[in-house]
Amino acid sequence: MHTETLFDKGNLKYFFIWLISLLFSGLFKFIGYLNPNVLIINNFLLLILVFGPALLVTIILVFNKFSNS
Repeated sequence: MHTETLFDKGNLKYFFIWLISLLFSGLFKFIGYLNPNVLIINNFLLLILVFGPALLVTIILVFNKFSNS
């Protein structure tokens, strides 16, 4: 029988990460509301923010795969 629920101690870290993400997004939204010219994002910066972490994770996974073989 499966007795593990969403609110077990092992899953609380995901709720903590979710809460921090919401707080950061709310903070950035509030800062952007107060100073609309501060958070101007051009297309190049948007590409780096979207594809940079994915590329970094891909490189790390490939290096781990080849180093373990």
